[in-house]
Amino acid sequence: MKVFYFIIPLFLFQACKTQTSNITSSENTTMQQMENKPNGCPEEGNCSLVIHKNKTLKLQKDDIGALYPQILDGVNTVVEYTYLKEGPEGTADGNYSETIYFEVPAGTENLSKENAALSDVNLLYGKQCFCRGEAGYYPVTNGKLLIEKSGQGIIFDLTFKIEKTSQVLNHISEMVKL
Repeated sequence: MKVFYFIIPLFLFQACKTQTSNITSSENTTMQQMENKPNGCPEEGNCSLVIHKNKTLKLQKDDIGALYPQILDGVNTVVEYTYLKEGPEGTADGNYSETIYFEVPAGTENLSKENAALSDVNLLYGKQCFCRGEAGYYPVTNGKLLIEKSGQGIIFDLTFKIEKTSQVLNHISEMVKL
């Protein structure tokens, strides 16, 4: 009987084990990994591009007024471009990343937005790092975005500048197959 009381906690610990399985993405998401591309990704990091089909990008504010993106179901296409520079081995907060989000309206073949008009596509820049006062999301209001959609995919060219913080990314030019 005493052995039984000893075995019960072991079963409880086993039951609380975190599930480890592969995450499968929906058919509406396309991801491309681009390492050291000359067309916008800095050499010291890696870039990835995720296309969210049939989604919409909503800009939210948290309790302290900080901006953040939320990708919801919709009819548009949301583009998420991420630059990641791994930190030194053994550091907990050493990684540095920048993320660009924007929304391509459904039915768009060609699109050109500049400066204040970039808010029409919810263009958002995010900086994630251990850099006090600089990390967070910023709406992009200084730049130019060109989008061309064809049967092969989406071609976009973005040049931008964030006045409120330093940045590594300032020009992205990519072609994504859909």
